Amino acid sequence: MFADVPITVPATGDAVSPTDRLNAIILAGPQLAAALEVLAMLPAGRRADPYAQAEVLQAYARDARFADDVVAGAALHARVTALAKWTAAHDPLRQSGPEAVLEAAARHPLVETEAGIGFEGAAFQEMVLFVEELPW
Repeated sequence: MFADVPITVPATGDAVSPTDRLNAIILAGPQLAAALEVLAMLPAGRRADPYAQAEVLQAYARDARFADDVVAGAALHARVTALAKWTAAHDPLRQSGPEAVLEAAARHPLVETEAGIGFEGAAFQEMVLFVEELPW
């Protein structure tokens, strides 16, 4: 969607892809879980509306005091969307541990796919399996 629109970062003047900008936002599993809870609070008729999703995730990012709440809201939205796409394609029965999936979704790099922004399927599955094995 935004792959052809480079973003110039004022501090360095270097062009950064939108995906790189989203990946630069540091997130953890609990923040992604909170974003999913915020989305679940949307009225049933608005849950599938990407504009409503973006609006509440931006508000969440602002309330959570991210340094750049606009990009953080977009990053949360992109990661939630990527997670939904990956789950539908690779784990429809939701057999993976939810905490591991959320941690992986918060940390794994977003990439441009044929279906838009998402996670590379096999690499993301490996990340989920790795996180499941961690002793925390």
